[in-house]
Amino acid sequence: MHRALAAPARRALLAVLTSAAEPLEAQHLADALGLHPTTIRHHLTALVQAGLVTVARQPVTGRGRPKLRYAAAPAHEQLDAYRELVEVLAHGYGRLGAVQAGRDWGAELPPDDAPLIERVRAAAERWGFRPEPGPDGELLLRDCPFLRTAERHPEVICAVHQGLLDALADGQDTVRLHPFSAPGVCSITIGPSGA
Repeated sequence: MHRALAAPARRALLAVLTSAAEPLEAQHLADALGLHPTTIRHHLTALVQAGLVTVARQPVTGRGRPKLRYAAAPAHEQLDAYRELVEVLAHGYGRLGAVQAGRDWGAELPPDDAPLIERVRAAAERWGFRPEPGPDGELLLRDCPFLRTAERHPEVICAVHQGLLDALADGQDTVRLHPFSAPGVCSITIGPSGA
């Protein structure tokens, strides 16, 4: 699956298909992306094989071969494919590289003047968690979208999230992720810088 998304044209194809109201033919996609239809078909085949795109034959109303129409796979199937990609990436990262990757990712977030706890809560929701207030001002994170991989590779998955939190804090406060502070739950605490 990770190879299917390695080519920028495939990511662009998936984006067009995800935003389309109905399945599209290869020629329409070629026109939209300014690529040759043969090139588009090659990329579509890779996306179909990765489970990110579905293909269906359009009924023939006249002479000729049936046309194929492509659509983005349902969200749950795409999510399964992305989880597989996360698993592959987790094998290749160490903790320090993962923390820095999280910081770099967080540095790309748009500036926000909201209180830090609100920025952290909004970011956690964006990452797929269900955040809720906990005791003593903690923020509890439920429904981790990468739970299976995080249980096997916390040194990577949780480290990326810690790096993101570091970027959100921007040195003003200390934001700590406490992985698996309860079964199926992580928690976040916020305190003064250096605490």
